[in-house]
Parts: sequence; structure tokens; C-alpha cells
Amino acid sequence: MIPGEEPLASSGHYEYHNRPRHDSFWGGLYATALAVTVFGGLYGSVHRNRKFALLSGTEVRSDPSSCPVGHNLFSAQLQEQPGDFSISEFMSKAATWLLVSAVLSLALGLMFLYVFKWHSRIMTRITIQIQVLLPAIMGIAAICAGQVGGGLILILLALLAALVFWMWRGEIELCARLLGIAAAGLNENPGLLGFVVLAKFALLSVMLPLLAFSGLAYTNGDLVPNSQRASLSSSTCQDAEGTPVDCCVWQVDSWVGPYMTLSNVTLLWSIFLVFEVRVFTIAGTVAQWYFSPPGVAANQGTTMRSVRHALGASFGSLSLGSLVLTVVQLLRNAMENAKQQAQQEGGSLLVSLASCLMECVYSLIDYLTKFATVRMAITGEAFLEAARRATDLLARNFLKAYGVWWFPPMVLNCAAVLLSLAWGLLIFTLSWLRWQPSANGTMEAAILGVLCFVMALVVLAFFSSVLLNIVDAVFMCYALDLDTQSVTKSEVHEVFSQVPVGVAVEQPGGDYAYGAPASPARGHAYVPPSHPAAAAGQSPMAHRSHDSSAQV
Repeated sequence: MIPGEEPLASSGHYEYHNRPRHDSFWGGLYATALAVTVFGGLYGSVHRNRKFALLSGTEVRSDPSSCPVGHNLFSAQLQEQPGDFSISEFMSKAATWLLVSAVLSLALGLMFLYVFKWHSRIMTRITIQIQVLLPAIMGIAAICAGQVGGGLILILLALLAALVFWMWRGEIELCARLLGIAAAGLNENPGLLGFVVLAKFALLSVMLPLLAFSGLAYTNGDLVPNSQRASLSSSTCQDAEGTPVDCCVWQVDSWVGPYMTLSNVTLLWSIFLVFEVRVFTIAGTVAQWYFSPPGVAANQGTTMRSVRHALGASFGSLSLGSLVLTVVQLLRNAMENAKQQAQQEGGSLLVSLASCLMECVYSLIDYLTKFATVRMAITGEAFLEAARRATDLLARNFLKAYGVWWFPPMVLNCAAVLLSLAWGLLIFTLSWLRWQPSANGTMEAAILGVLCFVMALVVLAFFSSVLLNIVDAVFMCYALDLDTQSVTKSEVHEVFSQVPVGVAVEQPGGDYAYGAPASPARGHAYVPPSHPAAAAGQSPMAHRSHDSSAQV
């Protein structure tokens, strides 16, 4: 705990009612940006150049009397090299396969959760071993093929990875047990999956109109002479070096450029805002489950309560957090553009070093913003206050925080890729055995396998992202327990501290010791004052275990 300060989450409990509005200015700024973007899109739709399709078409651009154009290489290639592959024929054959694969991909995702709930250690070890064995096998194969230098480098990387994983074996074990708790937490709060799906649809409902408005805005303009055109030879225009160029180019109206910049920023801001709302809601729901007192239903209305907090008192704070992520992404894009330009000019070393340094800074900002959002969901604090407190908390628990930062995403992403790859190979094999006699059977089977791989990867990435958000929330709840010298969920403390579980007692010398927790009187389990059960006057039964059903 920060000296002289009391956290809003009294005794580490979730704040149910005392949630004043914070950062309202940023919520209003986002609403204004969205409204201006929508208004500009509607204006562009009404005043668009209705001849845009004709003026930008191949016929007009290739007409010497209006807008002659040079050789269209891409179209020529398509005409000169027609393929025998038919998309319509492939879709008619693969439709059933894709539908069945989509359904079974969901089953694969549920199996993914089940495996990590009950066998998280096995899955973690498998992913770690594969990351060591794969480069080693590739290195041996390269040496056998005569590429000794490349093979030795791959084997050296495998040995280095093995050394790193061995040095961090304690954190890897922590990661495995924490993933089991996260899967159990998701099992206790199944409404989170439905919420995340709805959040994705909400994001699409914002993204698609904004993208359409940007496209309509671009149609506001007209054809103008190409400034690079220097001469006209036969039916083509040429630049000063004699290279064919377009005779005319499309020039947008003066307001379109600033509008598209605003539209792109608003679109990016909206994407990150939905991401922040998702993190906030998952963290709030998990915190209510984590801090729920004995005998009180831990999963009734928790998701909707968190959604109300996100779209209500904390909306301004989430708008500010998402704006920070938006600015970071724009700076990333600018740095990447500078890096590519430097590579083209042959002087990319300093830019690459600066890019690596700034990427570390950007990743740290992303990390702190995520945990600030998790803390906001639990305490109801303003964004900057939550960020300051979360940063201080993570600094006091740096090694465990670093393990939570790196290992769970690595394990989940690797497992998702491996399972998706196995699924894609299975579909490829089955479809190839069936379609092999046909002319394009192998190609069609390969395309189907890739599509099924991508489909499975999207589904598993969806479940992985939810599990990772739960991991972050559980870690923050555990850290708040440490600050308030309490043990709410014993199995989580066993995972992190690996010490006998009990009540932390401060000793005269400043150290802490764990004693056996006091048992509440039968039928009189403690309910925090902010919990709805306290207002309802409920007296939960103490015989219900406070511990989660997670297997660790």
C-alpha cells in the first residue's frame, strides 16, 4: 500500500457503488470526434462525384481523347495467364467442408479451454519443448542439406532458448498454474464469452460505416492533368524519362484530406475503445468472482454490472486510455514508415536502433495502460490515478509481473498456432484423399486446408485473448490482496507465493508471517459493505467454500 493513502478498493474488495464519473472531457471528445466523422461522411455521400466509377474506370483512363494511360501490367498479366482454377467451382465443393470446419472449430476452442483448465502444465511443457525442438530439428536438417552455417545458428538458438526456459522454470510453472486458474475463472463466468462476441459485433457496427464514409469521401473530386506527364507519344503519356504514366489523376476536394485523417484516427480510437471496454468488463467480472464472499452467488449479473460501469462512470477514463493506445499506434506507424524509407535510402542502422528503443517504450505504455484499465474496473478510479497506482503496484511485484507479461501470451499463442496447424493439416489430408482424382484436387485441398487453419486460428485466438485478460485481472486482484495484507483466494496465493496460506500479519521488524485465517461464525460470513448482498440484508452460509474450483 502507498504510505498515507487508502486504496478505493477497501481491503482489496471490488467497488460496487462508490464510482463517481471521471475524465468526462475525454468521453465528450470521443463523442465529438465520432459525430463529426459521421456528419462528414454523410456530407461526402450527398456531394460525391457520381461519375467517379466512370472516371476511374479502365475505359476512361485508356481513352487517348480523355485520359490516356500506359500499359496496365496487372490486367495484362491476368489476360495473358488465365488459370484453370475456378473459384465458384471450388466454393461449391468446399462449402460443406467450411461449414463443418467452422462448427468444429468452436468445439476445438472449447476443448482448448478444457485442456488448459485441467492440464495446463502439460500444455505449457509441450509448447516450451516445441519451441526448443523445432529450431534444433531445422538446424540438423540444414546441416544434412549442406547448410552448415545456418544449421549451427539454428542449433545455437535452440540451446539458447533451452537455457532461457531453464532459468525461468519457476515462472513457467507459475504461468501453467495461472492459466489453469484463468480457465476456471472463465468457466465460472460463461457470460464473458457472449459479451466478447457482442463486443466484436459492436466494433463491426462502428468500423463498417466509418470505412464506408472514408470511401465515399474519396469520391469527392475530379480528374486533373497528371503533374508528372511531360509528353504524349502515340496513345500514351510519358514522364521526362520516357516512362509511361497516367495522363490524368484523381484529385480529391480540399476538405477530403483532413476528413480522412480524422476518420482514420476516429476509427483507430474506436477500435482501441472497444478493446478497453472488453478488458474493463472482463476484469470487473473476474474481480467480482475473485472477491465474492462465501455463500454469495459470484456470477449473477456480474458481467452486466461491469458493462454498466464501463459505459457509465468509467467511459471517460476508457476514452482516455484508448486515446493513449491510439497515439502509440500512430507513432508506431510513423516509425515504421521512417524505417522503410531509411532502408530504401541505404542508411537504416540508426533508424532501426531508434525503432527498437521506441518499440520497448511503446510496449511498456501498452502494458501499463492495460493494467491501469484492470485497476479501474476494480476500483472505479480515474485513468491517470489508476495508472499511477498500477505502476507502483507492478514495480513492487516486478518479477511476477514480468512473468505474467511474457509467458502466458507465449504459451497460449504457440498452443493456438499448433492446434490450428494440426487442424488445417487434418482437413487438407481428408479433402486431398477425396479430391485427388480431379484436375485441381491438390490445389483445392491445399486452399481448403489454409482456410480451415485460419478459421481455427481466429477461434482459438479469440479464446486465448479472453484467457489473457483473465490472467491480468487475477494478477491485479492478487496484488491488491498483497497490498491489503489479505488472502481472498488461497489457490491464487499458492500459485504466486508458494507459501503456506493464511492471514498475513505484520511483525515488529516489518516482515510478514502467515497465520491460519479466522473462521467466521457459522451462517455469518463477512460481506463487504459495498456488495449488493449487504444492501439486501442477506446472510450467506459460511459452509460454502470461498475457494475457487480451479485445479492448480
